[in-house]
Amino acid sequence: MKHAKILITGGGCREAIDGVRFVTNMSTGRTSAFLADALCGQGFAVTAVMGAGAALPQNSAVQLLRYESGEELLATVLTALQAAEAENEPYTAVIHAAAVSDFIPDTVTTGGATYKAGKALKKLHSGATMTVTFRAAPKIADRIRAAVGERATLMCFKLTNGATEDERQQAVEKLVSHSAADYVIRNDLTEITGAAHPFVVSAKNGETVACGKTLSELAAALALLCDKR
Repeated sequence: MKHAKILITGGGCREAIDGVRFVTNMSTGRTSAFLADALCGQGFAVTAVMGAGAALPQNSAVQLLRYESGEELLATVLTALQAAEAENEPYTAVIHAAAVSDFIPDTVTTGGATYKAGKALKKLHSGATMTVTFRAAPKIADRIRAAVGERATLMCFKLTNGATEDERQQAVEKLVSHSAADYVIRNDLTEITGAAHPFVVSAKNGETVACGKTLSELAAALALLCDKR
């Protein structure tokens, strides 16, 4: 049986304050790198879109693409999806695990002046108080769903931190409501250690379709879901 063609996103976004400073999150990309290697090793054609500074897949058969900001992540994903469609070899699954910034620097105020934040802004002088105003970032999962329609299975990750079971479920439902993800893989930062990576995979109807305690178990669960299409 021919395996699916999978695109995986991973790592954290870097959102520029000025030409040398940025804000980011604690994502390492380790989960996505592991999944890319594991799924490629099972015969899937895998493209990994990984953030700057993220752990990278080690399997040379994985096609590697890079990004820094959320804008670059979205552009890279959309370009890859469009290229695959043009070649009549579309992706059949997108596993969106990148830690996308919820907020992006919008303006920077220092020394009595306000500037538009971004890479184009020259390095601001240090030694003074700096105020950064943020704007809400676009929901990349929503844009991916719009790009692939129902032609590909969309799997999104939802990480919580010290959340109750009800709070975790509410977070999943909120993600599904705006992204129309087919599956959501949820886990909580307080339960993840070097050896343990507990997870629950929920279908968009709320049904639990898989759960486990390690990345190897997660890779096996996602492989089955990718091959179902």
